Amino acid sequence: MPLAELQTALAHLYTREDARASLETNPAAFAERFGLGPSDRERLAAIGQTRLHAYADSLDRKRASEAARLLPLSARALGGAFRQNALRYARRFPLADRPSRYRVDAVAFARHLIRTKASVIGAARTTLLAFEADSLSASSHVFSARLGSYGYDPFQLAHALARGDAVEACAPSRTVVAFAGPFRFRIL
Repeated sequence: MPLAELQTALAHLYTREDARASLETNPAAFAERFGLGPSDRERLAAIGQTRLHAYADSLDRKRASEAARLLPLSARALGGAFRQNALRYARRFPLADRPSRYRVDAVAFARHLIRTKASVIGAARTTLLAFEADSLSASSHVFSARLGSYGYDPFQLAHALARGDAVEACAPSRTVVAFAGPFRFRIL
């Protein structure tokens, strides 16, 4: 049995909750799906569900930590809710297989939170998520330029966080920001 099939099966087990559930409920069907022979089935059984879940959880925590590193203002503004949502997101959506995967993942996570939790997290925090997602997207392309429009001034929100103030204390203020590679300029 070629090593590639076993590696593919392990990658699915470590990164996909549905694959772990499939192995638990019907190991023979899981092994057949990936073309695994009897010796590879024994190897998977030897790993054990506890170790599979522990390793998968560590990968999810790494993704959540990377998201917090790349979206520091949002992580600070959302506190523990950021990590909880990042872990939930990591368990539900696979990580992209590309060179800048953590940057792409952080942008996708921020946009997912905006789509699904904006009413819960509030307009100021949603502004921070959108600003950081736009900033990450723009900085990944050296020769790109784009505009972002926000209901709050993201720079004021960042200053409020730096002072230890709640972002809710900031007044709404329509703000347009120009992104040019790694640079950000407030226009309005």
